[in-house]
Amino acid sequence: MKRYRYALWVALAVALLVVTAEYVITPLHSAGRGQAVLGYVLGAAHLLNMPGFTLVQIVGAQGRNGWTGRSLSLAIACSSLFWGLATAIVVRLQNKLAVPRSGAPQSDIPTGPAVSRRQLLVSGGRIFAAAGSAAGSWSFFAEARWWQVTHRKFPVHGLSPGLHGLRIVQLTDIHHGAWMSLAWVKQIVDATNALAPDIVALTGDYVYHGPQYVRPVSKALAYLRPKVGVVGVLGNHDWYDNRGLTQWAFAREGIPLIDNSRLFVTPNRCLVSHAREGLCLAGVGDLWEDKCLYDEALGGVPGGMPRVLLSHNPDVAEQAPFLESGHRVDLMLSGHTHGGQIRLPGIGAPVTNSAYGQKYAQGLVQGPVCPVFVSRGLGMTVMPLRLGVRPEIAVIELQCA
Repeated sequence: MKRYRYALWVALAVALLVVTAEYVITPLHSAGRGQAVLGYVLGAAHLLNMPGFTLVQIVGAQGRNGWTGRSLSLAIACSSLFWGLATAIVVRLQNKLAVPRSGAPQSDIPTGPAVSRRQLLVSGGRIFAAAGSAAGSWSFFAEARWWQVTHRKFPVHGLSPGLHGLRIVQLTDIHHGAWMSLAWVKQIVDATNALAPDIVALTGDYVYHGPQYVRPVSKALAYLRPKVGVVGVLGNHDWYDNRGLTQWAFAREGIPLIDNSRLFVTPNRCLVSHAREGLCLAGVGDLWEDKCLYDEALGGVPGGMPRVLLSHNPDVAEQAPFLESGHRVDLMLSGHTHGGQIRLPGIGAPVTNSAYGQKYAQGLVQGPVCPVFVSRGLGMTVMPLRLGVRPEIAVIELQCA
């Protein structure tokens, strides 16, 4: 009966934590209160509620317009039941594998190989649990916010001598929301400014599950101070969380979004809407939620002018319309994959959000017609974890080839 008592307490504790997180802590976090601490609480509650979330989505009970009170309650109930059953199973296994104390009657103490096997199983289980707990704690508390500044030099044919050494800092997949605080976003902005960028390229997904986070993140990004300017495109989550609001907020802060459009950097390093020489900074709409209009982004650009294309989703590099468009692209900057968030030794990232598996998970990749740089991004989705995939602020220096 003891194991059922433990299971009941665990189920009740999970239900209480998740309900408190969803209905008490989430409104406080959305209002900007205590985000640095509350983000961890919301992340832990989300992990505990993952079994229920997954089951509700599998059976199609989520609702047409997203999560409702009914579907969320069902998910919480399923998660509580899952953790209660898991506790009962663990306690039962512990009782079966328990090694008798030395004071027990000798006749009751198993002898020979049986004791060794039992002790081996117990010790192995403890080691496995300890390793799993350590890896989980590291990915949840440490690596998820331990960003890395990476540097690459990229030769470009036909680049104007005046643009030699042009420094582009790419920020992508910030995902300000329940897990990533506004203070953390401001730290990213400060770190970016310290890199003395000429251009800051924003490649989408500024928020996660909450249009209430759009205005704060746009205000924070307005403090970016590149020497030439900031350009950006939208990602799929910006469409999910109110694309119109995001466009309005960025326009209000003077941050140009160049989805299916372009701007130019002149040889004397000015950002303008039209130019006959210099560098073209073009952007396309999100592959999943928008249209990619390559002629509008790249059409009419002088043939000898280098072009950098911003596309949230790197799979654009493989799309037939892009390949058939015939437009010159010297470098594509993308995000979206987060490097997989979880990367296992010898296996790679089990999930990449790309139709091409590991190819576009992260780093500089040669696509069919152009090189593609895929940043690991800064935020997280689905699970508030990063393991073997540190967040990334990417610095790309263009050089004359």
